[in-house]
Amino acid sequence: MHEQNKLVRAIFKADSTADHAADIDIRGLKVYQRNLKVNATNALKITFPTVLTLIGDEVFSYAVEQLLQQDPPSAGDWGLWGKNISSVLKNLNALQEFPYVADMATLDFLLHQSAREKDNALSMDSLSLLASCELDELRVVLNPAFVLLTSGFPIVDIYRANEASSDQCEYYLQQAQQKLLSGVGQVTLIYRPQFKPLVRTLESSEHDWLRLMQQNFSIGKALDVLMHRKQEFSLEAWLPLAIEQNLISHLEKIES
Repeated sequence: MHEQNKLVRAIFKADSTADHAADIDIRGLKVYQRNLKVNATNALKITFPTVLTLIGDEVFSYAVEQLLQQDPPSAGDWGLWGKNISSVLKNLNALQEFPYVADMATLDFLLHQSAREKDNALSMDSLSLLASCELDELRVVLNPAFVLLTSGFPIVDIYRANEASSDQCEYYLQQAQQKLLSGVGQVTLIYRPQFKPLVRTLESSEHDWLRLMQQNFSIGKALDVLMHRKQEFSLEAWLPLAIEQNLISHLEKIES
């Protein structure tokens, strides 16, 4: 077991001439290291498709190598690994003129995680509580696959530019460039209406509403808070959209 642990430490250490690797066959070790890097790179290309498109194979491969040294995987499932690549990208000299790439990595990873969440369908029966309870007695329980991400960069436009067809790509690129020049960021909603997670931007009123729902505010209290902030929000307009986009798990009555 000690020898196996020594080999594992040597594989993940870039400098194979280190003391702990002195009695390990260097050529064999390099084979392990090459295979590890290939497997890691291939796995993260699946997890971070937008980042790969933005920075290219060479920089991406280097970032994966750095991540293997700084934050090696601790589980056998490659799909669970890679969250901290955003920190690696943020510190790469080659990307200092493209600071939004790190946030794109966070978006890619959250989309990847959302795709792995269990399916969650709205409990339609719970909607009947709207007819039998006061709004101050009810709260919205959100779908666990739903995620909010705030960025100082137009990450939704950048993401869509990389996902869109060629005729739409130019439109989203122009939108992203204008926002980058103006220093305008975006609040992103990641949601999963069916099997594939999707993204859209949030206006401030819906963003605040969802934050209040996450904090377990009652529907009535949350509406009062938004009214006090002079934010325009319509529950009647939002509820059908939330059902369509599978944002809600169910409604529940607040126990007194």
